[in-house]
Amino acid sequence: MTSFRSATAALLTGAAIAAFALPASAQSASEVEALRAQVKELLTRIEKLEKAPSTPAGPPASKDAPLVAADAYKAPQITQSGNAKVKLTLSGQVGRVVSLVDDGFDSDLIHADNATASSRIRLAGQAKLDDNWTAGTDIELETSSASSRSTGIGSDGGSNFSVNERKVEFWIQHKQFGRLWVGQGDTATNQTSEVDLSGTVTLLGYSDVGQAFGGVAFRNKATRAAGATVNTAFNNLDGLHREDRVRYDTPTFGGGFQLSTSVTEGGATDGAIRYNAKIGDTEVAAAIAYADNDSRTGFDTQTNGSVSVKFASGFNVTAAAGTRDLGPRDSDFWYGKVGYIAKLTPIGASSFSVDYYKQQDLTVAGADAKAIGAAFVQTVDAWAADLYLGVRNHTYDTPTADFKDVFGVITGARIRF
Repeated sequence: MTSFRSATAALLTGAAIAAFALPASAQSASEVEALRAQVKELLTRIEKLEKAPSTPAGPPASKDAPLVAADAYKAPQITQSGNAKVKLTLSGQVGRVVSLVDDGFDSDLIHADNATASSRIRLAGQAKLDDNWTAGTDIELETSSASSRSTGIGSDGGSNFSVNERKVEFWIQHKQFGRLWVGQGDTATNQTSEVDLSGTVTLLGYSDVGQAFGGVAFRNKATRAAGATVNTAFNNLDGLHREDRVRYDTPTFGGGFQLSTSVTEGGATDGAIRYNAKIGDTEVAAAIAYADNDSRTGFDTQTNGSVSVKFASGFNVTAAAGTRDLGPRDSDFWYGKVGYIAKLTPIGASSFSVDYYKQQDLTVAGADAKAIGAAFVQTVDAWAADLYLGVRNHTYDTPTADFKDVFGVITGARIRF
């Protein structure tokens, strides 16, 4: 520090000598006097700096200290709305899987988009009128190259590229009165069968069993003929999914309760009660829903729900169930899971789960479908990513035919931005 000050003083002193030595013929007398006054002021400052005590160097840096601060890796936030009154957020993800599947006769390596953690892009706008009123928009598009829900053994997944609308909607919210949604988006009952605190939900190990190996068909043991696919043999009756609809949500009340209802294009209606709260160190989340499909094809009415509890230790339990009126018969499903979340490494949380699923009478009367699986998800916070590995065995039979099991191993990643 002292050598730096000395060098600076020397340079400025040289400049001062040059300034004082300027002949009057080089500049006007007034210019020379002004320059000399500036140099005198600089020399005075240098003299004060030289007399000031030096700052201690401090202890040596720890050998574990990063070479570059973590903040240096933060990307600049440059997304800007065309309307200065609206805050615009750009987000999305890329979700890809590689799975090895076996239907009892053939096996295949499948490359696909994860059906529920699919690749997508989202633009969300938000603007405030005052402290009570807020309005917003959502445009979310899914860009899927070979969905895991529809890609089976021998499929040419690369030719199955699609761009699908997930959300095209606007909403208006008041703190005391709740939120009104209009457009393509989640109905009131969507995801009510999928309340899950295990850390593996939406990736591979949760109640939507048909998403991971959905395009693989069950093969008849006697004839080798293909029957129902995994996706058609399992259905967690998760409400009315996403639709063109009008939806209303109440504000949260009573320590964690919220009510929702919606009316869709075609006249279907639904309603749901959700609960999210922390009781001591225990997290609890639940939902129960009812949907009337009106005159639309597929089913008449259904009731479904799910509940999940996560303890402070990281252990968690989840259950889901539902029943659907198909007209000539009802179809029921039951689902259970136990899981554990821990911080085993500094990179992020590690989540483990095992689950069991049973479905009856879905494809035909007397049909019986079962699945058992295990999942592992490793979150990498610095990458905004989730890496995962799972395994699942599926069984399916009808009163008139027996089918080979479908077994699969799946691995993949979701990278968010």
